[in-house]
Amino acid sequence: MTLTKIKPVFTVILFLFIAFNTKAQENEKYRIIAGFRINPLVIYDFDGNRKEFVRIHGEIGALIDKRSYFSVGYTPFTNSIYTFNEYWFFPLDKQFPISAVISAEYMFDSKKIFLQNGPNFKFKGGNGFLFLFTPVNKIDWGLKVGVFIPINIIISKG
Repeated sequence: MTLTKIKPVFTVILFLFIAFNTKAQENEKYRIIAGFRINPLVIYDFDGNRKEFVRIHGEIGALIDKRSYFSVGYTPFTNSIYTFNEYWFFPLDKQFPISAVISAEYMFDSKKIFLQNGPNFKFKGGNGFLFLFTPVNKIDWGLKVGVFIPINIIISKG
């Protein structure tokens, strides 16, 4: 078969997959999702300092009733493990979804724990966020402003 003969077949298969997948999502109770995140961000402390970073995270999580998301992940650059928990006050099926996030991160090399929280905004290609954060051993607030660009696969749904 040539590429010109395969294109219409591929288009029909893709259309049917999207149609059935959309219908299945209407009654969906959960999704198990795995992937990685590209995370450009700026970190501000309240002494006027600013640092810019790009981080890559591996993550696995569960989206429950299209409202609650719970995940764990690993960030190689900082050798840290984290949990990312959010509740979508304006759900994912709305025009402008917004969630509240609570997250904790443990950095193995420095043996520090950080807590962070704030709003997360869903866009077509990823998420934007504003998180207040602090280490738990010494309260020293900072602000993270950035985006998550997810590259995911759905492992299971039901």
